[in-house]
Amino acid sequence: MRAIVGTLALLFLVVIGGNGQNVSRGTIDLRNYNFQYEGPASLTGDWEFYYGSLSAPDDFLNSDSTFFLGVPGSWHRQGAFPVLGFATYRCRILLPHERKGLLIYIPTVNSAARVWVNGEVNAETGVIGTDEASYKAALRTIYANIPDQVGEVELVIQVANYSYFSAGMVSTPLLGMSTDLIEMKARMNGIENFFAGSLIAMFVYQLILYFLYNRGKPNLWLALICLGVALRSMILHGGSFLLPNMFPEVAFETWEKIEFGSVYLITAVFPLYIYHLFEPSSKKVVNAFVFVGVFLAIPVLFTPQHIYGQLLEICHLALILTFVYAIYTVTKAWRAGNSDARIIFFGVVASFPFILLEILQNSALLDLNFNFEYMVELGVLVFLLFQVYILARHYANSYRSLEVINKELETVITQRTSELVDSNTVKDRLLSIISHDVKSPLNSLQSLISLYHDKHLSRDEFDTYLKNVESDLTTTSGLVENVLYWTASQRKGEGVSLEQINLKILVEENIRHLQAIARNKSISIFNDVKEDIQLTTDRGILNFTLRNLIANAIKFSYQEGRIEIRANRVSTSCIIYVIDHGTGMTQVQMEHLLDVERVQSAAGTKSEIGTGLGLSLCREFLEKLGGKLTVESQKGEGSTFKVILPVT
Repeated sequence: MRAIVGTLALLFLVVIGGNGQNVSRGTIDLRNYNFQYEGPASLTGDWEFYYGSLSAPDDFLNSDSTFFLGVPGSWHRQGAFPVLGFATYRCRILLPHERKGLLIYIPTVNSAARVWVNGEVNAETGVIGTDEASYKAALRTIYANIPDQVGEVELVIQVANYSYFSAGMVSTPLLGMSTDLIEMKARMNGIENFFAGSLIAMFVYQLILYFLYNRGKPNLWLALICLGVALRSMILHGGSFLLPNMFPEVAFETWEKIEFGSVYLITAVFPLYIYHLFEPSSKKVVNAFVFVGVFLAIPVLFTPQHIYGQLLEICHLALILTFVYAIYTVTKAWRAGNSDARIIFFGVVASFPFILLEILQNSALLDLNFNFEYMVELGVLVFLLFQVYILARHYANSYRSLEVINKELETVITQRTSELVDSNTVKDRLLSIISHDVKSPLNSLQSLISLYHDKHLSRDEFDTYLKNVESDLTTTSGLVENVLYWTASQRKGEGVSLEQINLKILVEENIRHLQAIARNKSISIFNDVKEDIQLTTDRGILNFTLRNLIANAIKFSYQEGRIEIRANRVSTSCIIYVIDHGTGMTQVQMEHLLDVERVQSAAGTKSEIGTGLGLSLCREFLEKLGGKLTVESQKGEGSTFKVILPVT
């Protein structure tokens, strides 16, 4: 609860800037401010401002000319200052002596800055310069440390902008305990990444619907809207700069072209979505919106940001008109008896206030210095909730119709329903676990690369950790292969494809595939299958089964353990043995092991994780071949799995 309150407090300060203290004529008095209990203080108000000068702290000793400018806000909106140029901000901060560990956090500066604290350079983003040739823009959050036990701080920020259509300190600076700011900022990034992840997920979902549904053009346009808003949130919002931080080698201008191009094209894509959803008789209005969207997007490709950024007001007007068009079209369809139109209408109306707030705060025509975060993302997600409701209602109606139409086939339906329940149980378990198990090693790899890139790890340390990551990725690869194979089997039906297979070679291939995770535990795997054993069976099913059994044996084997794989032919069957000398199982565990509804995943000897479904899927697939899977085990002594296949 405390963490949630702290995050909301930081969001409130960034948005409103209302801690009761303001910078007045370049000075803010925080001597009676308790940072530990009151949280971060916002440095909003009137800062000293010197346009056309990159003044160092010493330059202010003999300066009598002072102009004050409101922060946050672009300098060109508060005076007759060209947006392209350079300037210096200055603020005196009076602090209590008995404090330490303070940090200044500046979410965004357009577009390059150098921060001085008490006469010393403390932080930089990009490269400041007095002309475009000597300047380099960057999308970065700024952190500046405040010296301990100092009663007065002189904060000087030099800013240059030759790229962006707004300039200077356009977001609220905060001063607070370093631990509080960094922790709260991490949570804010989590919120922003949640929005981006949700929108990317909806993009993929809508794109899949487009390819699966013959009349799915609305899904395509909605997918592109989700993608455009997601890209925008991952580039700029709140100072998280997710994509620029992940790909620092990509130029500032490239990210801005992606951001603005996405926004401008939405003016064409949203009307296309509404048109193809309800298909009104005339397409002239939609064609006009498409023309405007293309007209706005073309300059993004061929001009710098400070030029195409000035088209934002046209984009704002076009976006408002798209909502007018949407409400008119949806209302007309509603009156014509379209049941979905009523839900879409409420979705459009509910999302419009969020989009309008975003337009108002970014408009150059209005002198409004408020900063509401996540408005576009919230608006799109609110609209998507209504979309999800429509899809859910369609599915519910379909199920009800099927029950009425096929009532006389109740016996068949009951049987099929049972099969579908089993299938859905596997699917739900796989998807719920894979959402964590696939992400964890990828996050580890990303963190490892980031630490190595930032020189926090030596090459030897990097190589050591990389072995563990390699093992995790191999395990994850097996998990993904299980999911893909199960998905393919569900799509293709129950048919099998028989071919002649050399069992020893197939076993050897699977051992090589899993060698990385075996090597991580110093486990020896012995292929004792005779070279002359040939089987006529389904390669995919046998390969899937061997891979899961060997991986399971590795998982529950101890360090420097031993795994043996044998086979022999008995009458009309071939029996394959996978033997380990690991933890073994109790009788209760063996009874639950192959039951998809009762199986529980257990951690391996090195805390390895898994879905717990691999063996039950092996049993299911082997039954399609007329085979079966059995297990013998003693707790603490190991396990022997037997694959029994018919021989023709």
